[in-house]
Amino acid sequence: MARGTILRARRRASAVLSAVAVAAGVLLVPGTDAARAAPNQYVTMPDGVRIAVNVRLPDNYVAGQRYPTLFEMSGYDGGSAEDGTLAKDYGIPGAPQEDSRQLTRTFNAEYVTLHASVRGSGCSGGEFDLFSWQSALDGKEIIDGWVPSQPWSNGDVAIMGHSYSGITGFMVAATQPKHLRAATVSGLIDDLYRGITYPGGVSNYGFPLAWTGGIRPAYDVLGGLAPGIVRDEEADDVPGRRQMCAENVTTKRRTVTEDPLVRGLDNTDGPWWQARSLINYAHLINVPLHITGAYQDEQTGPRGPTHLWENVHGVPKRLMLSNGDHNTQNPSSTGPEIRDDRKAWIDHWMGLAKHKDFGAVGQDLTSVTTLLETHRRGGVLTSNGRIDTTTYPLETTQFTDYYLGAGGTLSTTPPVGPQPGDSYLAGSPRQSWNYQAGPSFGPPFTTASGPDEVAYRTAPVGEPTAFAGPLTATLWVQSSAPDTELFVQLIDEGPNGEATYLQRGMLKAGHRAIDAAESDFVGGRLYRPHRPHTLASTAPVMPGEAVEYLVEVFPVGHVLRPGHRLVMKVHTPPLVDSYYVYVPGRAPAVNTVLHDAAHPSRLMVPLVPLTGVTLGPALPCGAQEAVRCIARPQG
Repeated sequence: MARGTILRARRRASAVLSAVAVAAGVLLVPGTDAARAAPNQYVTMPDGVRIAVNVRLPDNYVAGQRYPTLFEMSGYDGGSAEDGTLAKDYGIPGAPQEDSRQLTRTFNAEYVTLHASVRGSGCSGGEFDLFSWQSALDGKEIIDGWVPSQPWSNGDVAIMGHSYSGITGFMVAATQPKHLRAATVSGLIDDLYRGITYPGGVSNYGFPLAWTGGIRPAYDVLGGLAPGIVRDEEADDVPGRRQMCAENVTTKRRTVTEDPLVRGLDNTDGPWWQARSLINYAHLINVPLHITGAYQDEQTGPRGPTHLWENVHGVPKRLMLSNGDHNTQNPSSTGPEIRDDRKAWIDHWMGLAKHKDFGAVGQDLTSVTTLLETHRRGGVLTSNGRIDTTTYPLETTQFTDYYLGAGGTLSTTPPVGPQPGDSYLAGSPRQSWNYQAGPSFGPPFTTASGPDEVAYRTAPVGEPTAFAGPLTATLWVQSSAPDTELFVQLIDEGPNGEATYLQRGMLKAGHRAIDAAESDFVGGRLYRPHRPHTLASTAPVMPGEAVEYLVEVFPVGHVLRPGHRLVMKVHTPPLVDSYYVYVPGRAPAVNTVLHDAAHPSRLMVPLVPLTGVTLGPALPCGAQEAVRCIARPQG
């Protein structure tokens, strides 16, 4: 970066910040029609808080013509979005480069794309409150109170969002804006407590706290606040746009007791968590909804998309699932199968291009697409096949119990008579891995004299065998400690010993209580247990007592190729699990997994037929997108 460029940027920022002292009381003055259609401007909320917005008119925009609007809102950049962050403007390496404009660029030809910064972030004033209902109401005010009066608006609005803006977009849709026609969202967290920070009651202080304390503020400053102050005003910006951004900084505030870094250390559930959990607002969605999810999502997790989709009722809804990480769902980086489907959904409900499979307003039409073996071909994400159904869990699911047996077997035959259990050392989180550091990083450390895991294997399958959906592991365990933590790992083991890590689930023994009334069943089978996770519901374990634990395993979709086995391992939660960090909340112990007639430990697998599905050629180890595979496992 040139030294002169840096000095000019600093002088501009200094000049604007100096103006705050003399201009703190200036109010937004409505401008001309041209100013209202300007790229960067502000919308005043009923309580006087100014929300920063960025408007991009369609390609080949014709003055006087009215267009549909695509709305996106988050705490990253929003109102300062201009195709890149400040770090991108000035070539700062190692800092966030892209902004939310990348999410909506496939809509540039036909839509006005409108990006907003949630209150208290970027150039928006007011109090920042993570995933708050107030921010959702701000979105509703923009959609219903501001967009329809703009000279470029035809009054129809759709929501698109991924990750932060997906969560925000879901909540905005739940406020039921009258001008909202449809939504497509991805990278969702269903329950802030159960879905990511304390899955199964196990403390995850990795990504949730890192995002809250570092990642989000970095995107906020470099993508939202700094560009709003430092970037030069364009001729079509609202007059005084940079000054107003600086002024809004003086109105920002934070209630310390509501700060997520403080509340995130509450290890039991409560009102703070639930007020910020989308699952409690799903029943309010009243527009056609499209949700995308990835089984290996290392950031917002794999639990949310299916759970939320299931709890939206009375409207057309669509669910797309695939193996992959957080970005596999991102409209700016995913393959055409997902990206084009999301675009087609919005086009359909906005009246631009009808799709015969999406239904009509007033229909309760549902559809689910499960993409199999998503991988990169020529640098483009594509799948090796797909299963199209109408429900989740899939209506073709054959839930099948695989019983743990002597000698580390996993079969559909229930155990008979007494059998010795399998013991392992629990408490030392030695097993850890990080997919982003490479597939072989963090091999397991297991010794014959003190094993820290137990493993159970099916026989090799003779034909392609698919399973797709939620899983549960019912484990009868004796522990030498009053509390322990169970981690269930599912692996596809190839004929040469290669290990493809598919999915996992976990449970803190003291949090084993289940609220059946809030749990999810299908055909009499419990597939998503709801645990109260309250202080009153937790209970210690009597050392040496055989206790039955139901471990929720996150959803997955996978095909076992001929000669491959399904392996289930049980061990202590690893210290590092991709971006998650499980902080130990138990004493070291010896755990014994029982699998006799009186204690039938088992894994419930959602087998699905491949009738009518044409699979592509089998992929080599590690070729599936974001699926960790170790060619020669160690230990």
